[in-house]
Amino acid sequence: MAVDSLGVTGVLFNDRRRFYLDENTFSELYMSETPFLSGLMNVGSEATDDPDYKMFEYRATWANPYLNVTAFSGTGWGASPAIPGTDSVTISVTSGNGIPISGGLVGALVDIWVDGTAPSSAYTQYKGTAVITSVPSATTLTLKVISNPNVTNQAAASLVVGDKLWLRTSAAVEGAESGEAFSNDLQVVWNSTQIIRTPLEMTGTLASANLRGEKERQRQRINKGREHMMKLERAIFNGVRTGGIGGEHYGTGAGSDGTFVSHQTLTAGGTQLRTTMGVIPALIRYGRRSGDQQNVFFNSASGYTFNDFVDQTDKLSQYAPGGGEFVAYCGSEAYSFWSKIGSNNLSFAAGQIQIENTTSDLGLHVKKVFAPSGVVLNIVRAPALNYGQLKTHMVIVNPDNAKLVSYRSNIGEAPGGSYSAVTYNTNIKTDNGYDGVKDEYVSDVGVGLTMMESHALMVFS
Repeated sequence: MAVDSLGVTGVLFNDRRRFYLDENTFSELYMSETPFLSGLMNVGSEATDDPDYKMFEYRATWANPYLNVTAFSGTGWGASPAIPGTDSVTISVTSGNGIPISGGLVGALVDIWVDGTAPSSAYTQYKGTAVITSVPSATTLTLKVISNPNVTNQAAASLVVGDKLWLRTSAAVEGAESGEAFSNDLQVVWNSTQIIRTPLEMTGTLASANLRGEKERQRQRINKGREHMMKLERAIFNGVRTGGIGGEHYGTGAGSDGTFVSHQTLTAGGTQLRTTMGVIPALIRYGRRSGDQQNVFFNSASGYTFNDFVDQTDKLSQYAPGGGEFVAYCGSEAYSFWSKIGSNNLSFAAGQIQIENTTSDLGLHVKKVFAPSGVVLNIVRAPALNYGQLKTHMVIVNPDNAKLVSYRSNIGEAPGGSYSAVTYNTNIKTDNGYDGVKDEYVSDVGVGLTMMESHALMVFS
């Protein structure tokens, strides 16, 4: 007598057995793929009336005012030693931080230093303090010695080309009239929105089929939606715009970018390809790689020390956000680096650095790294940076100076709200009785980046 069994052939095997734990669900590889985009969308995108948009910036020259000595007559001061209240000199200067060279500088007290040096134990790089008594032209000014407390007779040391004059304060003579006012104007930077389209298409038969694992149109709508969001994420991280976004080019080489619109023309009819410039290319071009305002750092992961961490985050703290917390988006290796800080192959002693693991309001796992300078780095893994050369990158964003910009802002589900930068158009292909379905996600968005010195890039190779 034959005994029935499940078997591996026949109708019982092919059509009747239920192999699926849950035939209407499936697993996905990426669940939190766009933290940068989500963070910007969480505060809403800003609408623009034109796909090429401008933004104002203002850099306060009073925060770090100085002048560079470029020339002077004879040996500098009228006598040697240069006696306080007696000796003076007329010198040629250039502005080191946008400070206008005008009559408004009369009365300014300046400390004279050898450029690029820090005080030694003997304070020998300090040459004395002087007052600006007149400004004969837009490139020259006259100094009179006030004092040099570092030497017995208080005489100022000799000047050399390249000395730096740090403007500390000002003093007016008794009974004098109000001095000449001066100010510096706003600056302008720009960017463009980029059209990003992600279609999905299938036959009408497939769209109507009742399949295991969810209907195909619904499955693809979710999948293509995430693909579309990843395209946006990569654009605001990695997008490159012809002509840049304005400002001084501090990357390799030098120069400035002054062309507002310089898009690529792809067809004989003049159709233009608009692209937005993302934060990484912007930092590579406009970030500084040395000096007090450095914000691009190329590090050796194996040789990175606590001293490096302190020095670099101290430079970041100059332009800390209002709440004192940056957001740092990491590729896979850069993110793992912060988990290895206490290991033997890194020069960090136990307890030197404080890291707390937490969860953001958006459900993202965050490592909060507390820097001695007082700022906090909220470190988040960004899948868009997980592969290739970008996996060693950590992109540090000042949330006060970055925003998502949306052209045609009425295309979203909630204009002015969280998803105003994305629309989903259905049945866009209907000609000639088309027996199929074609839908599409569309965005026309860019990123608004201002004050590039307030953002940073760290690479751990």
